[in-house]
Amino acid sequence: MALGVSIRGFACMRRVIGLDGTFLKSTCKGTLLVATCQDGNYNCYPIVWGVVDSERDESWTWFLTQLKVAIGELDGLVFISDRHHSIQKGVAPVFLRATYSACYWHVGQNLRNRFKRKGANTLFNQVAEAYKLSEFRAKFAELEQRYPHVHEYLSNQVGVEKWARSMFAGERYNIMMTNIVEALNSTLKRAREYPLLLLLNSIVEKMVEWFNERQENAQNLTSPLTPECERWLRHVWGEAGMLAPTQINANEWVIQGGGYDAVVDLQKMTCTCKKFELEKLPCEHALRAAREIGENKFYECCSIYYSVSY
Repeated sequence: MALGVSIRGFACMRRVIGLDGTFLKSTCKGTLLVATCQDGNYNCYPIVWGVVDSERDESWTWFLTQLKVAIGELDGLVFISDRHHSIQKGVAPVFLRATYSACYWHVGQNLRNRFKRKGANTLFNQVAEAYKLSEFRAKFAELEQRYPHVHEYLSNQVGVEKWARSMFAGERYNIMMTNIVEALNSTLKRAREYPLLLLLNSIVEKMVEWFNERQENAQNLTSPLTPECERWLRHVWGEAGMLAPTQINANEWVIQGGGYDAVVDLQKMTCTCKKFELEKLPCEHALRAAREIGENKFYECCSIYYSVSY
């Protein structure tokens, strides 16, 4: 099941799709599958729903095929899931140009259950969240030295390119976990007990409610950016004020302070800290450079996906 408004609106979303399934509790049982992304205000944006007998290879292949019918084959598409083997097997043959990523929280849970080493999980989080390759390599080398079995598991059985931010080949922005899907399943906790037709009606009603509410909120906005993005940038704005900028040329700046000297290119939208180019939002270094040009300059440093007008 897919609503036309969801399919049309997906063109304005970041191309990161979360996949998940949840058990139904009605007399017919079965599993509800969903593909969802996140809008520019960090809200869940469901695209396609499906009901199958269970989460197996054939079910996920069928569901992904229906998703492809709805949105087509797109460049830069990224999928993220909890590493269910049927999801991983299903993505590649259906979406030939897509990149698969693993929810790093679920990878961490697997580490905790398999190795039961709290220190390994703490270090793993630092490795997974690292923006710079140099930071990733240093932390991953430390992990190998302290927990060689954990390192081997993450390298050979999971694959670092699936869970490490700095090693991922596609664009996943700030989306490192599948909470964009799990929050959706939590919203439908009671509806999962309904018979199938009532469940589908409940989903449609909830989505209509969300779309109407968000449309009304959007009409009252005065900022060029979504409220959550604006709030986050204002927070970083305070950190940026403590840094010292030195202009190199029309586009490049050296930003000193905060324990790290960074080089920012406002035209290319890059920073040597890597946050700017990976998340498509200005880091504190980019904001400090933009402040020298004018307050409104930092709006131009944000991806169009965070724009209210897009």
